Amino acid sequence: MLEQQVKPIRRGKLPFNALQAILDNIILIVVIITIGFIILVAAVLVTHKPYYTVSASILFEPRVPEVLYDSNDRYLHSFEDWMRTQSHELESSHVLQAAIENYEADGYKLRLPDETMKTAVDRLRGRLQTQIVPNTQLMNLKMGSKNKEGLAEIVNAVVDEYIDHKDRQRQEQDQNKLAYLREKKTKYSQRLDQEYQDLTAISGRYGTAIADEKNMYVYLEMFMNLRNRYNQALTERIERENRLTALYNQKKRLKELAIYDLKNSQLLLEMEQEINSKMVGLDENNSLYFEYSRLLSEISENNIKTAKKYLIADIDRTINEEAMHYETARQTEMDINGEMDKAQLELMAINSAVLKTTTQRQTIDRITNIWDRINDRIEQIEIELFNPGRVQVLSSAKVPEFPDPNKLMKKLILGVIAIVGLGVGTAAGKEYNDKRVNRTADVENVLGFPATGFMIDSSLENIPEDSLDQVYATHPKSYMVELYNELAVRVEREHHNHGARTFAMFSLKGKSGVSSVARNILAMLDADKHEKILIDLNHKITMPEDDINSPDGLIEWLAANRSLEDGIVNRVDSYFDVLPLGNLRELNIARIRPSAVQELFKRLQQRYKYIFIDCPPMLLASEAQTVAQEVDVSMLVVDSQRDTWPTLTRVVSILDKLQVQVVSVILNRIKPRRAGYIAKSLESHYQNRVTALPQSGLQD
Repeated sequence: MLEQQVKPIRRGKLPFNALQAILDNIILIVVIITIGFIILVAAVLVTHKPYYTVSASILFEPRVPEVLYDSNDRYLHSFEDWMRTQSHELESSHVLQAAIENYEADGYKLRLPDETMKTAVDRLRGRLQTQIVPNTQLMNLKMGSKNKEGLAEIVNAVVDEYIDHKDRQRQEQDQNKLAYLREKKTKYSQRLDQEYQDLTAISGRYGTAIADEKNMYVYLEMFMNLRNRYNQALTERIERENRLTALYNQKKRLKELAIYDLKNSQLLLEMEQEINSKMVGLDENNSLYFEYSRLLSEISENNIKTAKKYLIADIDRTINEEAMHYETARQTEMDINGEMDKAQLELMAINSAVLKTTTQRQTIDRITNIWDRINDRIEQIEIELFNPGRVQVLSSAKVPEFPDPNKLMKKLILGVIAIVGLGVGTAAGKEYNDKRVNRTADVENVLGFPATGFMIDSSLENIPEDSLDQVYATHPKSYMVELYNELAVRVEREHHNHGARTFAMFSLKGKSGVSSVARNILAMLDADKHEKILIDLNHKITMPEDDINSPDGLIEWLAANRSLEDGIVNRVDSYFDVLPLGNLRELNIARIRPSAVQELFKRLQQRYKYIFIDCPPMLLASEAQTVAQEVDVSMLVVDSQRDTWPTLTRVVSILDKLQVQVVSVILNRIKPRRAGYIAKSLESHYQNRVTALPQSGLQD
């Protein structure tokens, strides 16, 4: 297809290519840059005056830590912040004012007539340039002027006054620090004396050894010994109490037991064994030994009654002994418990004294540490009072011997940049304001679909304008013929694929080369010359006078010519037939009727395979719109040197409203761009022609 269905037009998008604009206008850019550079050099040489610059460097010592404070409630957190603060101090009003006064005291003049000191300070501050060297303790001061007299002296005066200011400031701060630290030292000395007095009072009350935590373990060991003795007494009392209970139970059972039961009971055997155990270790002369022996004999002789009596008496004796021991153990327990209460109270008092003494010693150590640090800081400040300032001059400003070349170079560089920008801007502005459709890419940018083809300007191949209608015959080996062949191929493809037979060719406002494009394409089509016809509807008839048929109107012509042969020009030397109708306007109406156009096409389609209509301009004649609705394909021939994209957009919009099915755009009279596709194609075409000539024997 020549082109697809008419798509929505992307109005407002400018076909602008900045790079191509520079390439197309490179000569203009070079001319502007050359002229501008000549003017720039002349202007700089005439207007430039020597400019002098001096600089001084100051060094800050000793080095301030990178992080000055840990708390976030401070204003300065880093060394860089501190350096910026020093820069502000150097440019402060009192420093600059004192520097101006010292500078003028040396015989120089800075203030203008009737100028106040504040204005002079502000002017000096604006001329001074302070620069902090990153990651160093250096600060540079620069100042420039067209007059080198006194330039270095004013910079040195500012540096000297700033150093004097810092010395006075440091001494004042150090004196304030000394007063504050000495006051704190006196306060902490009094607190230290009071704490020592409290410690002495505690040691005097509980003994000097109490103050030592190790001695507390002695009292603790004594308390634990009492605790062990109390546990032993408690255990013995409980044992005695249990034994008394057992003896009372044994006596009760013995009394309640009958003689017969006693004789046959296990209790008697247990009594016998217990008596034997008691006799162990007793002397035979002992009365107890005698009693136990007699009791055993009574038991052995079955004198149970007597044995019971003796057994009860023995239990009573044992109970008396155990009662005495129990009372002794109970009294011992009570006494030891009282001693433990006293020891516990004393231990608690000693422990409290030790804790208080330990806290007192920690307080004394803390106060002593603070007191020592205050002393150290006082000594440091007292020593610093006798040392030179923390700011010193690393390099003083020197009287400049030669002007500063930087200003001249800056002017030249800025001027060159401005000139280059002017040249490029002029080229870009020229391209931006150029609304001509002079590139095939512009068609797609404006309309949204690509151009069907293009045709180069005839001057590129030195083809005369009077030969443009028959380039196929006069210059058959030219590049223009090759381009016409490509357009003919697209027309044939449209005919074979979609059955298109009627092709109307329009210009936008006229003089776009529609006739020459139509005639050359029609001549290239693959069909018999009597199967191709050109209907010339333009007001300007291009055929010879003897071939002109001047009808009064299309309707009259159709009525008068029942046969097509009466109006068609059929030349022997031509590649197609021509129907020169000229002005289609009827005498009695403002425009031709679509029915008349349909009748004409109906007659021609019976005989012709390709029907080309050379129509009037679309924006100048309403006949063009009537014809566009009746043909199969509408082809717009756009003059790249005259037609603009707003005009092209308007024409396509008209065709869109007319519901024209197929629109094709051919860009005519294109001139090649630098390093563009057309220039390369044209060069390649003739290179191939030169190579092929000796082989084929053809001549252009």
